[in-house]
Amino acid sequence: MFTEDYLKMPSSDQNEFSTVVNKLLLKGFIVRDIFDTREKVIRINPDYRFLERYFEIVNDYLKYAGWNVEKDVVLGVVALTNLYGENRIRMDRETSLILFALRLIFENYKNESNSTNQAIYLTTPGLLKTMIDDGITMPGKRLNGRSISRSLRFLANHNIISKVSGNYDEGNVSFYILPSIVYALDNEKIVAMSNALDELNSRNQGEEAF
Repeated sequence: MFTEDYLKMPSSDQNEFSTVVNKLLLKGFIVRDIFDTREKVIRINPDYRFLERYFEIVNDYLKYAGWNVEKDVVLGVVALTNLYGENRIRMDRETSLILFALRLIFENYKNESNSTNQAIYLTTPGLLKTMIDDGITMPGKRLNGRSISRSLRFLANHNIISKVSGNYDEGNVSFYILPSIVYALDNEKIVAMSNALDELNSRNQGEEAF
């Protein structure tokens, strides 16, 4: 039972329990490898280690409120999902398109690289190039670093990317794509968005031909 297991924890860990669980509820993901902006290196996230130690207790606790906690030891991700399909984070169209572009970059890199690193380094120009090459546009907006800054900030707040340097408002950010992106946008949704994008691009090309 949750109460019995919780009371067996040291008092310091009981205090940490509240902090880590609230972070998980707020962000939706806790990742193992994080970028330390002070030391300029990738390091192990202590919150992830805490969840590893007390995974069953955390999962039992959150199940009372209708949540399920999933731990992926390969990718190094703890993901939170609602058992009733509620409390979902809704993204606007622009952020959804950027998430889609980042997921494509993540998959292509993993397929082409022998690197064991789960996080992938990227810059704003690199993201913009992918979006342009794949025909991913922002309706009614010019595609540049500033126009996507709000979406990147949103994704960073939910542990889908991790900023390394630069300024969002100036549109010159460098960041890591975190492996939590696999859970933020699954393969089924990728296929659906890819098909919709292909159809839209084909329609636009047909209109240009007249």
